[in-house]
Amino acid sequence: MKLYVESILPADPLAVLEVFDSQPFRDRMNATAPVTTEVLETRMEGAIEVRRLRSTGKNDLPGVVAKVVGGKRLIYEQVNRVDRERLRIDWEVTVAATERFRCRGTTVITAHPDGALRVLDGVLEVDIPLVGRQIEKAIGPEFEKSLAKAAVIAKELLEEQA
Repeated sequence: MKLYVESILPADPLAVLEVFDSQPFRDRMNATAPVTTEVLETRMEGAIEVRRLRSTGKNDLPGVVAKVVGGKRLIYEQVNRVDRERLRIDWEVTVAATERFRCRGTTVITAHPDGALRVLDGVLEVDIPLVGRQIEKAIGPEFEKSLAKAAVIAKELLEEQA
């Protein structure tokens, strides 16, 4: 399933990249999102910052999904490869208990007349016979809603900083 979200934010592109990577942003997301996210590791590989995150769902999963992921709550790790020079993040999400869920893509931030344009472009794949596409259709829109919520929080933080 294709994932695509565009957001226009009222700041220069580097400030937008920085706000999404800030602790105040993570704190607000954790307070409102259906998952809690923690930073597990940050390291540099040349000019690329590699950040590994773990997110844990706050709500129990439906029965069939819980069986597939091996637990009542969704737990996944995300690796972000942040290139500040190119204002680009390559990201990949893996579910801890299974290789049947794959989600990956890029986030690119460019200048826009109203500040910055943030474009997230990715794919979500669920490799489960018969129900995989149904799970994608259930998860995909929720994922996109979460990304839209993230943009609202980032916009609030940017406006507070201005």
